[in-house]
Amino acid sequence: MSPTRLIYFGTGDFAVPPLRALVGAPELFDVAAVVSQPDRPAGRKGKEKPSPVSAFARERGLKLLQPETLKDEAVAAELAEFGADVFVLASYGQIVPRALLDIPRRSALNLHGSLLPKYRGASPIQTAILENEAATGVTLMLMDDKVDHGPTLSCLVVEIDPDDDYPSLTDKLAEAAAQLIVEDLPKFMTGEIEPHGQEHESATFTRILKKEDGRIDWQNEGAERIERKVRAYTPWPGTFTTFKRKNGDLDVKVLWVETLGRPERDMESGQVVKSDDGYPIVVAERGAVKLLEVQPVGKRPMAGDAFLRGYPDILA
Repeated sequence: MSPTRLIYFGTGDFAVPPLRALVGAPELFDVAAVVSQPDRPAGRKGKEKPSPVSAFARERGLKLLQPETLKDEAVAAELAEFGADVFVLASYGQIVPRALLDIPRRSALNLHGSLLPKYRGASPIQTAILENEAATGVTLMLMDDKVDHGPTLSCLVVEIDPDDDYPSLTDKLAEAAAQLIVEDLPKFMTGEIEPHGQEHESATFTRILKKEDGRIDWQNEGAERIERKVRAYTPWPGTFTTFKRKNGDLDVKVLWVETLGRPERDMESGQVVKSDDGYPIVVAERGAVKLLEVQPVGKRPMAGDAFLRGYPDILA
């Protein structure tokens, strides 16, 4: 049997290990081209930076396409010229039009970072952490006109450790995705794996995260949820809060925290006290949060005790 000829669509870190695994098995897979998002300005100087997948493709000398949009007819025509058996998508970042899904001879497949039909959509990894799931996983599925809606082929379960944040869980899921695509794409091509429709009535959904999602609501969020939020929203959109001071409000990124019981003294949510070892403790709706590492806007990250020495007037 000749290698499966494929075009790989991917952008983020999650998509690199599966592509590496496909490229590393040339006897099974022929990666005809890689499609990724265009290089974007990054950093203070605004220098254009390639996506993780684009960087990998260039490093390996793979054919790389970076269209601004997939809705251009010229893009569809170019993709059709490769004569791909399948398209494989992972963390690409754009909706793929129906016209493109019909191009490959066999099908278009997606590697999604959850156990479908749970957590469809743009932020399944962050949501799994935020909702205190014990495990999540990766699903290999056929694509259709709706987001994460098509029949599934197979999945792998991945446990979530208590200290997992978004980057660490993404790494684990990406390695699972690499294992899944290498093992099960050949089985799909030979008919050994049959697609199964999802239980759509059981589906849950996630959404694109916005910057304001990272704001900590001390009045309405408990300490444990805030701790999970810090881990889930690293690095984007990040978690942050605003402290009241005599000389004006102070915006602070919250980078690392520890949950505690609510202070014995009667305090309102959002008020700050000093721990015995000099760290700020913020009262939450339930419990309290010890700020171990923070970053005042315009400053470098610092330990919580150093922060409190510099801004003692945030204390209640």
